[in-house]
Amino acid sequence: MEVIISAKHMELTPSLKSHVNERMIRLKKYTDHNMNVDVSLVVEKFRNKIHASVKGKGFKINSDAEEPDSMYKAIDLCVDKLETQLRRGKHNPRAKKIDKKTIRTNSIDEDFSDESLMTQD
Repeated sequence: MEVIISAKHMELTPSLKSHVNERMIRLKKYTDHNMNVDVSLVVEKFRNKIHASVKGKGFKINSDAEEPDSMYKAIDLCVDKLETQLRRGKHNPRAKKIDKKTIRTNSIDEDFSDESLMTQD
């Protein structure tokens, strides 16, 4: 799992990095695929926002969270949302085409022949 963390209008501290990495590790148990996680931490006025997108083989899941109190609460909330989406199976690629097989038979009943159809007037 590769986690890329970026910050806007704030300093990215080692404790924030470790908190994000610890929380994102929880997502590994829901899928066997390699995942890339992009996390953006943003501070706007009095709001702490986080946007996370998880990309894997055949799926992409996004989550946003906003918390006025602390960035740590926003991270926890965002990871909980991602966990819920993965638990529900939204990462499973759906079959786009349903295999419609038809049964074809080449046998014709012996009672039915071209001669019997012609003589029925």
